[in-house]
Amino acid sequence: MFPKTIVLHLDYHKSLKTPKVTAQDSYYSQRLRTYVFGVYCANEEIIYSFVYDDSIGGTGANEVISLLDFVLTRLRNTLGSHEQLIIWCDNSPSQFKENYLFFYLDHLVKRGDYLRADLKFLLEGHSYSICDRRFGSIQKLFDRHETIEVPQQYAKILQESGLSNVKVQWVTLDMIKDFKSFLRLQYLPRNEDIEKKKFRVKDIAWLNFGYGEKANDEGSLELVHHPDQVFLRFSMDTEEPPTLVSYVKLRQATQLVPGLLETARLESKPVPEDVKRDCQKLAEKYLRSDSAKRFYESLRCAPKASKGAQNCQNSEDDDDQDLD
Repeated sequence: MFPKTIVLHLDYHKSLKTPKVTAQDSYYSQRLRTYVFGVYCANEEIIYSFVYDDSIGGTGANEVISLLDFVLTRLRNTLGSHEQLIIWCDNSPSQFKENYLFFYLDHLVKRGDYLRADLKFLLEGHSYSICDRRFGSIQKLFDRHETIEVPQQYAKILQESGLSNVKVQWVTLDMIKDFKSFLRLQYLPRNEDIEKKKFRVKDIAWLNFGYGEKANDEGSLELVHHPDQVFLRFSMDTEEPPTLVSYVKLRQATQLVPGLLETARLESKPVPEDVKRDCQKLAEKYLRSDSAKRFYESLRCAPKASKGAQNCQNSEDDDDQDLD
């Protein structure tokens, strides 16, 4: 029914520490984290690798959706329009199994970008995914360098590697949009279906938007249009009766238009004081580049966070966690 389909897989590589030096005291120092977010496109057999550090963003909903949106826009420009979007990702609650990503896909279908969208989660305990295999090759490149002075050097190493199946993008502040505030204008998180029966977000295996399979009265599967509800399943079995959920606000919902989507932040994100202090010490002691030293000096910093806040440092969504 949908011959023109885009298939993607999303994943984060392990966080990388910067500056990277071989000195022993670096292992006991707080350093700046650098992220590599991968979006693998099966249609092109290419992984889009987005590189950025903690002063640009974290690994929450705004970052994931903004970079996914960047890829989808590029694919529409290069490959043309498609009827179906299929996205695979891990079960990480703060990165992918997140209500804002659900809202975003529902918004794409309602906007008419796709007739159908499917968000599927890999089973727990799965073997290495396609992104993991690509990350393995990428990490080997990084391991060849004893010293990496600044986060942007990770992107440069990838760009100069000559890997034909990797497209590298250094992320800038203007690329991270405030999708959370934007989507909240029309959507609300829910952990109950349209019949008020509760479910656990962490148990969801598959979300389907627009069109989906459902058994008819004779027990045969048929394709049905469900624009007002999302189909949820807790396994990959198409014969499982879908749970029907609507995330759209019942009252005072604002129509989502491009002009309402703004940049998430206008200035760099502050890092903890001890991170900046240790990075400066390492830079002064081991780095030759004056520009690298100036980079760490220029970092905005915030007072040392409490222990509870430190546990949430890796994601900016601590105030908007999914319902259980």
